[in-house]
Amino acid sequence: MKNTTFKDAAVLDIVLDRQARLPLFEQLVQALREVILAGRLEPGSKLPSTRKFANELSVSRVTVVTAYDQLTAEGYIESRHGAGAFVAAGLPDEAPQVSKPFLLETKDPQAPRPLQPFQPTSPDMTLFPHKQWAKLFQRVWTNPDQNLLANADPLGWWPLRVQIAEHLRVWRGINCQPAQVVITSGASEALQTIIESMLEPGQSVAIEEPGYRLFSRLLNRLHLRVEGVPVDEHGMRVDLLAALQHQPVCAVTTPSRQYPLGITMPLARRLQLLEWTTQAGRFVIEDDYDSEYRYVGQPLPALMSLAREGSVIYLGSFSKVFSKSLRLGYMVIPLARLQTVRQVMKDNGPNASGFAQPVLAQFMASGAYASHIRSMRRIYSARQKVFVEAAQKHLQDLIEFEPAGGGMHLVGEIGKKLCGKMSDTEICQRADEVGVILRPLSESYNGKPARQGLIAGYAGFDENQLNWAIKRLARALTKQT
Repeated sequence: MKNTTFKDAAVLDIVLDRQARLPLFEQLVQALREVILAGRLEPGSKLPSTRKFANELSVSRVTVVTAYDQLTAEGYIESRHGAGAFVAAGLPDEAPQVSKPFLLETKDPQAPRPLQPFQPTSPDMTLFPHKQWAKLFQRVWTNPDQNLLANADPLGWWPLRVQIAEHLRVWRGINCQPAQVVITSGASEALQTIIESMLEPGQSVAIEEPGYRLFSRLLNRLHLRVEGVPVDEHGMRVDLLAALQHQPVCAVTTPSRQYPLGITMPLARRLQLLEWTTQAGRFVIEDDYDSEYRYVGQPLPALMSLAREGSVIYLGSFSKVFSKSLRLGYMVIPLARLQTVRQVMKDNGPNASGFAQPVLAQFMASGAYASHIRSMRRIYSARQKVFVEAAQKHLQDLIEFEPAGGGMHLVGEIGKKLCGKMSDTEICQRADEVGVILRPLSESYNGKPARQGLIAGYAGFDENQLNWAIKRLARALTKQT
């Protein structure tokens, strides 16, 4: 094929896949790089304006600008002030060459994206003590306990339940028996088990608004009424429960660190919520979200530690330490409910990892689990500081982030330069185009959103990644103001 300019750009056949895990700007970088290396654009050829090219590809201008910036940095194109962008005269000596058939054969279109800043709630697994875990795994499964090979208890591996009960006593002030601890594959299985064993279709459940949308979707799927309760600076508005159209028998709350706003419910509000449960049949599901990571002051004891027997069911998770791939969580159930829960879990079959449970039990017994949490507290606290300082420097008047006393993510307010011009959803779409992941606060509402904002995770990324992503996001958003 003859060399070409963008006067007949259609022959280049650049097609971007919006379903791919690779961000659009990176797809465009790869496509243009290959076109240039193949000689289909000769040195000195003028590239189209970013606006025109964006229109041709049906993408935002930011996508093209970011791709051009990347190719300029790599030496493939050069920018001339007032004239535009051109294919560079001297191309890089070594350029990556990719076999397209190989890509087509090996790409999994359903595979999740690699971890990208600022995906919320993602721990940094590069800092996990993998060698210690591997040694314990080998020790456990080289000569396994015969009980591991027998029919598994649907409530989980007993030594792990013992370790969790001790952990809750020391860290969360909960005095429970190991028999009350039930191992699950995570919050979804825990909530589904509670619903199937303790609630009836058509009953009402109160959830926080905004809150964890997975819970509301699961409740709807299991034919329960979902009643959204607004959250103020102290957490769920318990005083509004009595005014709900359909009186709930259960309230789901995240008192340690409300998701997504990061509010800690004070003692007075906790006692008010427990008072609500004194009417027969009412109970609270306490999702102890992010309780591991508190950076300022002493954490309040878990709600369950203050409650009368049977009024609170406690949900815990290991996903903030091990990532969700471990598929292990737990709940603490009142003794009176255990037999019903056992039957439901037996009927539904095992979901929690049977291979990981005995290894985790030894990991906790060795003290490695507690040590790792303490270490990550220091690291995540420092990363939050880096994130906030970078955001305040580069995102001023675009997105406003303030420090928090704990957690793995922050919620930013839309700044005055973007307020009224872009919604939180549009900002997230723009960020995604340049390889930065934000979550819109508005999507955390079950009903009509009361406010907008941006949810950004910082814990899973080091200082260089945080600064790089903040600057990239700032450039993308500045071009829109």
